[in-house]
Amino acid sequence: MQCLAIVLLTFVTGGATCMPRRSIPEFQPTPLFTSPPTLFQLTEAINRSRNVQSLQSNSVTVNVNNERTINTNVTWAREKRFRMTASVAGVAGVDIGSNDNEFWMTIRAGLTKEMYYARHVEFDAQPNRPVLPVSPVWLIQAMGVCDIDMNKLIADPVTRADGMVELTTPEPSPIGTFSRTLVVDPKFGYSRQVFLRDPTGRLVANATQAKHEYYSSIQSCLPHQVKVQLMPAGSDVIELEISIASYVVNSLAPDNMTQFQLPGMNGYKVINLGQTGPQAITPQQVSPPQPYYPQTSFRGVSQEGFAR
Repeated sequence: MQCLAIVLLTFVTGGATCMPRRSIPEFQPTPLFTSPPTLFQLTEAINRSRNVQSLQSNSVTVNVNNERTINTNVTWAREKRFRMTASVAGVAGVDIGSNDNEFWMTIRAGLTKEMYYARHVEFDAQPNRPVLPVSPVWLIQAMGVCDIDMNKLIADPVTRADGMVELTTPEPSPIGTFSRTLVVDPKFGYSRQVFLRDPTGRLVANATQAKHEYYSSIQSCLPHQVKVQLMPAGSDVIELEISIASYVVNSLAPDNMTQFQLPGMNGYKVINLGQTGPQAITPQQVSPPQPYYPQTSFRGVSQEGFAR
């Protein structure tokens, strides 16, 4: 069964160039704390990310295993609505998405058209995940939108040798309790790393975040460069380097949610990641769905529509 790296590496025949970013002093984070913060202060700073209700960008580049860079569009809305798409000459190439009930990942490589699909409840109940160790929605945590309940820490905060603070909380699931560790900058109050371990303690996903920018509309920072590692069961590590030139923040209209509907499965060989055995594969049918193009990206905008 193909892994996500193959999915992304094979959909285009040539590389894409990264979009340029400008570092604007006005958007650079300023320190929140001049002395070591209390646990309450640190979690309050992290939980400002709860102000983020939606994100959009059409200036995202994804480099896969240091071999190929593709330009993508990203849209997310709480809680599990996510879409990442890429196309070549108007033809759908990659479509990774999720809604509250299910997620999917489609590819188009030559004449082969496949859709990896699962209902969240069925995928979460799978103990061994050979294609994806986590659903695509986890990428939002990797991209810095995560909060924490200080009353549910598995252990006391750990201050590392580099001064960063580790906060570990449980992540319940049908197959046992995962653990998530946020590595928090005690000076700026945002996360720099996130680690996810399965119930056996095996590391299944991690992300390192950099180039944070401050968004006054949400009183919080978002990283614009993220390095992700995914460790499927029994497969090679998948490495993604995600670069975001700019975001639209909290501007997704409540009636603009049709983009998170499951695309038509006609035209695709469907592999159900929530099931195992021959019944998990549905043979290819007829024509593929049309590509989706999100709103043009610009600097952060509040829900009231005022630009920063």
